[in-house]
Amino acid sequence: MGQTVYVDLLFMINFSMDFLCFFLSAKLLSVKLSLGRTLTASAIGGIYANAALFLNVGAVAALFMDLLVCIVMCAVAFLKKGGGLKLPLCVLVYFAISMALGGFMTAIFNLLNRANLPLSEGETSDGISVWLFALLAAVSAVITLLGGRFFRKKSAQRRADVEITYDGKKAKLSAMTDSGNLLREPISGRPCIVADISSLENIIPAKLARAAKNKDIGIIETLPPKDAKRVRVIPIRTAGGDGILIALRAETVTVDGGDGAKEVDALIALSDIEKSADGSEALLPPELLV
Repeated sequence: MGQTVYVDLLFMINFSMDFLCFFLSAKLLSVKLSLGRTLTASAIGGIYANAALFLNVGAVAALFMDLLVCIVMCAVAFLKKGGGLKLPLCVLVYFAISMALGGFMTAIFNLLNRANLPLSEGETSDGISVWLFALLAAVSAVITLLGGRFFRKKSAQRRADVEITYDGKKAKLSAMTDSGNLLREPISGRPCIVADISSLENIIPAKLARAAKNKDIGIIETLPPKDAKRVRVIPIRTAGGDGILIALRAETVTVDGGDGAKEVDALIALSDIEKSADGSEALLPPELLV
């Protein structure tokens, strides 16, 4: 005896759950999702869920295909040219969120079934109705949003030490993560650590410090070639309008968030924050601590 499967409902269920998982994964990874890329990745999951019904392969091959599709979905949703995220990390976080959210929905589904609520209209072969799915999705969405705010708040409170090496000289800065720091170098896409100019005056050329304070690009032309080639101009947009920050490519940048120092590929954007950022000397993109 066959089973009746509503492909539109199956697509909607998988599409919605994939989207929720991507959303919460982005919160954990402290990255900003592209709506178009996330919708595309979720649609791939929904389409594959329907296509899998017609694939007559063994268990091992099916598992391999599931993993491959998951990797493709994560690549579409998260990876961008010049981005700092690594695909294995994205896949791992996505898997963890999927299992946690799937377990949560299963528990709620069983609880509601025991309550014998009148939600069986439009029931599918899996024993889940449109109304029950809508209720589960709504509850999951609320949990996801609350979880996202919790992780964003936690990430904003993290502290780290940043060591910058320039021209053989080192400076160590106290930093705090800032979820609002989305600065990236336009061409390479490298993230930017916003550092207080005065904290780096002992290792960077005086002309470069003056150019950063005055936001005077013309001074850059007077720098020696070995320093000028390390300078980048980063466009910014604030509540007060558009502007620029002068950034530099240091020889090495290491970040220690408490679990060991690691070298990161980031630019140093110079600004007059003057330790006003809750006593810190630098503002760190949360993704550099992942």
